[in-house]
Amino acid sequence: MADWNYPLAKRKRRNPRDPCDGCHECGMRCTAGIQMAEDEFERIVEYLQKCDPNEARRVLEQSKTVQWFEDISYEACLFYDVTRRRCLVYPARPLICRLFGRVEWLPCPIGRKLPLLHNGIELIQTYARQRRATFGEWCVERGIFDPRNLIAAKPE
Repeated sequence: MADWNYPLAKRKRRNPRDPCDGCHECGMRCTAGIQMAEDEFERIVEYLQKCDPNEARRVLEQSKTVQWFEDISYEACLFYDVTRRRCLVYPARPLICRLFGRVEWLPCPIGRKLPLLHNGIELIQTYARQRRATFGEWCVERGIFDPRNLIAAKPE
């Protein structure tokens, strides 16, 4: 059985042979409503409690409506920094976010040929058996109605 936490490996620096250069074109896929497993939710909460509270507040308080084309907009993920085009919780992001460009059904949006996970199907099948909910739904289950309450107190 696949361990769906496999793609959590952290790299200290970019592998120069990896064609993904961090252009963040996949960021336009960072939409609201992404479901995650409970341990992913807990990992994000733990990460939020350790990150810079001013930076976290800045991102969490942004309007998440993003104009895509002239008449088309979408609601970005709560953790997507629409100003700097990056993820606030990147090291703790859910599996679905980690898979972009690494499985055949979520290709790189600019067509780069990235190394694919060999067990992608098994990985997602195992993951699909987990109970999943959105970040907001996990928060409500725990009586947290404002995600900003998860970050450290504002320094005086």
